[in-house]
Amino acid sequence: MDKPTKLIDKILEVIPGGIFGLLSVVSIILGELFAFLLFPGYNIFNNMISDLGVGKGGIFFNLGLIISGIIIIPYYIHLAKSIKGENIKEDLRRYAILAAILSCITFSLLGMFPAIEDNIIIYYAHGILATISIASGLGYLLLYSILMYKAQNYSKSQAYHGFVVAVLYAAFLLTWIPLVEWVMNLAILSWITINSIYLLYLNKQEKLTFKDKLVNNEKIG
Repeated sequence: MDKPTKLIDKILEVIPGGIFGLLSVVSIILGELFAFLLFPGYNIFNNMISDLGVGKGGIFFNLGLIISGIIIIPYYIHLAKSIKGENIKEDLRRYAILAAILSCITFSLLGMFPAIEDNIIIYYAHGILATISIASGLGYLLLYSILMYKAQNYSKSQAYHGFVVAVLYAAFLLTWIPLVEWVMNLAILSWITINSIYLLYLNKQEKLTFKDKLVNNEKIG
């Protein structure tokens, strides 16, 4: 676990986590959009999102899942490490990262195991992966929201946003209703987008603070 996280830390020194978050959102939106346009008769009230993966534009949807699930991992690591405060417990931060990585990996694997009903093995694998991804997603949303609630550099509204998305995840796990899934999908995309932009803001502020310290040190010297 240490070696991969150290590698990601080095990547984050060059590319801010917010960039990875935004790229992931763009990837999944484009995949869903192309698959939707190539799926005549698709209905958000009757069709699950996964149905897009077996339509004519399924290749776009599945690639979107694979790419977005992989490239978003640095975002979640950066997001967890950006949360500062005296009441922040490191174990809670660590569990949030682990739950997010599990959700991302299983989400990405969904693109490799589309919901093909004719192939019972792949179909059941898709169902299991989807359940794990959403359940672990619910877990990390709660953990990140708790961390944000206790943080000094995050607002309570950001924490409440995460709790609302977590409720939608729970609602979908209990109902598996297509419309609920679509609302959940839009909610998590909004959560990632808003926090990605905020991460970029924090990154900019840190750079400005660092420059100010250098200037002050030069003046003192």
